Amino acid sequence: MEKVSIILPTYNSDSVLKNAIESVKYQTYENWELLIIENGKKGQAEEIIKKINDNRIKYIYQEVANVSEARNTGLNNASGEYIAFLDSDDKYGKDFLENMIKNISINKTQLVTCGYKRVYDKKQILIKQCKNIENTTNIKEYLETLKENYLFNELWNKMYISKIIKENNIRFNQKYELGEDFLFNLDYIKYIEKASYINNPLYIYTEGETGLKLKYRPNKFNIEYELTQYLEKIYKEKNWDMNYIYNRYARVYYNQIIDIYKPNNPANKKEKNQQLQEIISKKEYKEELKKLEKNVTDKKMKIAIKYFFLKGKTMIKLFVFLNNIRKK
Repeated sequence: MEKVSIILPTYNSDSVLKNAIESVKYQTYENWELLIIENGKKGQAEEIIKKINDNRIKYIYQEVANVSEARNTGLNNASGEYIAFLDSDDKYGKDFLENMIKNISINKTQLVTCGYKRVYDKKQILIKQCKNIENTTNIKEYLETLKENYLFNELWNKMYISKIIKENNIRFNQKYELGEDFLFNLDYIKYIEKASYINNPLYIYTEGETGLKLKYRPNKFNIEYELTQYLEKIYKEKNWDMNYIYNRYARVYYNQIIDIYKPNNPANKKEKNQQLQEIISKKEYKEELKKLEKNVTDKKMKIAIKYFFLKGKTMIKLFVFLNNIRKK
């Protein structure tokens, strides 16, 4: 029975950590090690682990409060044949490890992804049409299908081969506080030939509407643009067609405009309008969108660019208004 190393970074999460640990302890698959890396200010993690009293659980402390560095520490100390991740405020379903390992072994794949359940709105994140990626050598289709269904960026709904990570020195980029997991997954898929997908919600995701991901980030556009550039680089290396890349760049501009008028932006109405004006006044904004207008294949993005984003502030604000109505 092969061992899986589970990497769990924790920072200021004493109130929920025990639930995460116990979701591992009571797995139907028993050959695992849980590496808990407490980073930043020291809390009660070590005491919680001692009370649970399971020698498969290892505690590591590091002073620097950086989740990427914590995960890298976990990778450096992992001894299992497989690697999995768990966030401190989430949980595994009781047969998460068993199903993931069984799938990756039977299908002889190098990466397996599963669906997940969101606790705060009781939704299951699954794929309606998933047959093509259940067991595939088409890594491009796998990536794009998962990405469009909000299942690619995540670490915790996947299982990786430890040997591939170690031999290719795949690590988390500490430069990013957003998208570091996406970059890790991109670096990993560069070295795989086959992947699989389980269309069941084996992971329990508890982050709610007040979570880190909804925090307003003034630099979000720059980060998303850089991440898309990295994705583009891989597409060129693999000699894949670029349609998806053009659509992703269009999405980055779309997000930049929509995000200005979201409630989590602390700016007032006047400041938000000024932010929009600054964006559309840039020479590169018009130049890039004109190029994308010709190349995008996503109909929604094509309409947004042609009839709104290149037509000035009034039409852009109308687009935001219509978009908000559509989502209600």
